[in-house]
Amino acid sequence: MSYAETARPADTLSRIGILGGTFDPVHLGHLASGRHTAAAFDLDRVLLVLSARPPHKPDRRPATDKDRLAMLKLAAGNDPLFEVSDLEVRRSGPSYMIDTLHEFRAKEPNAELFLILGVDAYSIIDTWHKSGELLAQASIIVTTRPGEPGGQGPPQPPVAARESCCYHPPIDGFTHSSGHTLRAHAIDGLEISASRVRADAARSERQGLSKDARIEALTPLTGRAVAAYIVEQNLYTREEN
Repeated sequence: MSYAETARPADTLSRIGILGGTFDPVHLGHLASGRHTAAAFDLDRVLLVLSARPPHKPDRRPATDKDRLAMLKLAAGNDPLFEVSDLEVRRSGPSYMIDTLHEFRAKEPNAELFLILGVDAYSIIDTWHKSGELLAQASIIVTTRPGEPGGQGPPQPPVAARESCCYHPPIDGFTHSSGHTLRAHAIDGLEISASRVRADAARSERQGLSKDARIEALTPLTGRAVAAYIVEQNLYTREEN
């Protein structure tokens, strides 16, 4: 099923998905979500945007920017759908999504931007910096957890943007005064979490498995290239508290 409103003419604007996160580490679930959402919304590219200093995760020390960026590039490989962005790594200060959208809008002023957010991240959208301005810059796609059906009704706009939004029955979502939309999307993805990858990496190292065995254990979760990087760089060798 495609959520595109009509058939796209050959000279249509580029449709770009923005999938941000700490990617600590990136795993196959991230890629599956990106592919499924891109197919449903007819996206030309999905930008994997590494969050360097996520304001909502101040208590956990992630792997270094260098390591997380390297793993993202390994995961994306030569897939033409995915493009890795280090924009937030290069920018100083907290990684606010509204700033990221402004920068992408300036770089590609004629593109249609689609911010892809998991339902958990969207549940705290009203705590985000300038959340009321997000829909002015991009459409928002709120994805379910893999294997779970969509919730009852569409996601509600951020409180600060509600006066600028109206419910649009044909899309079972909201349309912002800018023309951007807010819709839910039930993804057909993989039930994998970064915390599980980190725990499995620590467990396999603690069990004294060989490097090859540790790589094989992580490959179903991250793909072989990322698994090998995790093991070779001795990442996530300690259990989380």
